Amino acid sequence: MVNNLTAILRSNVGKKYLLYVKERLNEALGIRAKDSDSVIRVLMMASMTNSYVEGMASLLGLCGQTIRNNLKDKDPDALLNLNDDTVKDMKKMGTLKGRLTVAVDWHDIMYYGDSHAEGVVGTKPKEGTHWAYQYGSVVVGKEKLTLAVTPIVKGESRAQHLKRLLARAFELGIRIKLLLLDAGYFSADIINYLQSLGLKFVMRMPNVGIASGAGDDFMYTTRGHRRGDDEQATFRVVALNGRNRIGHMELFIFATNTYLKPQRLRKLFRSRWGIETSYRMINKFLARTTSKLYAIRKLYFYLAVLLYNLWVKLNRSKDRVIVDMLKQSVMLSLILWFIPDMVEGDSHEMDKF
Repeated sequence: MVNNLTAILRSNVGKKYLLYVKERLNEALGIRAKDSDSVIRVLMMASMTNSYVEGMASLLGLCGQTIRNNLKDKDPDALLNLNDDTVKDMKKMGTLKGRLTVAVDWHDIMYYGDSHAEGVVGTKPKEGTHWAYQYGSVVVGKEKLTLAVTPIVKGESRAQHLKRLLARAFELGIRIKLLLLDAGYFSADIINYLQSLGLKFVMRMPNVGIASGAGDDFMYTTRGHRRGDDEQATFRVVALNGRNRIGHMELFIFATNTYLKPQRLRKLFRSRWGIETSYRMINKFLARTTSKLYAIRKLYFYLAVLLYNLWVKLNRSKDRVIVDMLKQSVMLSLILWFIPDMVEGDSHEMDKF
């Protein structure tokens, strides 16, 4: 892996990455030709520095309103389609062969404005607010590649958003060997849905008195008072002690339809932490904004997912580089060698990515 900035600059990784992104953003978003370079420059610099788009536009002597006007009517899903293309490219590279262990979770981007704003939903209190934009995602644990992303909308159940997420993953031809889910997904509806698909799952359970302690391993059927017998879910419950991420001992209770041994279940579930890693890495590419427009906020998040996945893809090629070094290289390319000054001879570099 390239881990020296001088070597990275000599390898032109940042320049090739920037060329590749610029070409595809133009195709996907259809930005007006006269504004294209300015919009992409602002977007990329704000993404690479986690800065406000409006502030970055001002710093570059550009008009923030011009940037917003070019983006406010764009379809954010166009970037998800680009992400689909990245996943397909990874499959061609042999990265996503066979049946995969994947994790599903949701990500909060905390919000401090009007709680009635489009796209804002309630969530657990954090950082002085209990409102957020939420996005569900499917991540391959080993590769930490984000396969699919969908926003969670007000009034939507976890089961509904899980169905949308998995449908998108299946459309990409992803075959799931094992699905890992956190306790927020624990419900009879979701368990029955997964079993109807024939999917094997390991799901963290809340401690609601079903298991008495470590060593429990038994079949259980729910007894919801408002449900008929055909709406109840039957699954295996496994409880064991283990250390959490901060090293403290904790009782772990799992719902599963597998026959795996308890310690194996625990080990597999630990790989779900890859989804937390991917969220932290996606945040490294997330531009900030003061815009109240939901479409623009979605577009910036989807762009962060795309930029992150392109970095994951890059690390499956000969041009391997740690993320912070890539960001520095891209920034230097933006500053010293800006898009309007590209020479025609560099265009072939996009085909190498």
